[in-house]
Amino acid sequence: MSGKIKRYAWQLKDIIMIGILGVLFALIYLGAFYIGMALQGALTPFGLAPFGLEFMYGVWFMAATLAAFIMQKPGVAFVTEVLAAFLELLMGNFPIVITTGIIQGAGLEIGFAVFRYKKYNMLSMCVSAVFACILSFIWTYFTNGYAALEVGMLVGMFAVRLGTSLLFAGVLSNLLGKGLARTGVLKGYPVGAKYVHQDIMDD
Repeated sequence: MSGKIKRYAWQLKDIIMIGILGVLFALIYLGAFYIGMALQGALTPFGLAPFGLEFMYGVWFMAATLAAFIMQKPGVAFVTEVLAAFLELLMGNFPIVITTGIIQGAGLEIGFAVFRYKKYNMLSMCVSAVFACILSFIWTYFTNGYAALEVGMLVGMFAVRLGTSLLFAGVLSNLLGKGLARTGVLKGYPVGAKYVHQDIMDD
């Protein structure tokens, strides 16, 4: 039991890594927000404006799944997502981004908790992305007035959000984490020891 507690205990290097990822992805998240807004404008003439931000949702889950994949400890996904949301607020996003970050972070954390924090691979990252997608969609259903939309539109929007969630937070975050590990820069973290000598497509 003591070994397990020691493995899950946070160290200074974990806090530093979360800080780095939080700042980096706060910038990426804010950029994704503006891209989504631009897509909304472009899709408005076709009656598809609600789809604009849906194409970006998977990007907003990446910090959490990547951080969890690197450090492999309970709470990492949630803390990283909330921190990125807070930093995004400081960079100019709207205050509601904090609540959104908490909800998304909770969904992302649940995904790893399902595996009792013992599995950190593409499967667990994809499951994490699915939970984040579901909780975030429920949240935006009530806050963004989705109730006024037709069922077919809602189904399409959810499908797009789910697809981008799996692509960015699941597949791409997994490949990015493995790629970084293989360079040796993550040798001080659990993922570094596992993948530094493996092919990037191995799991």
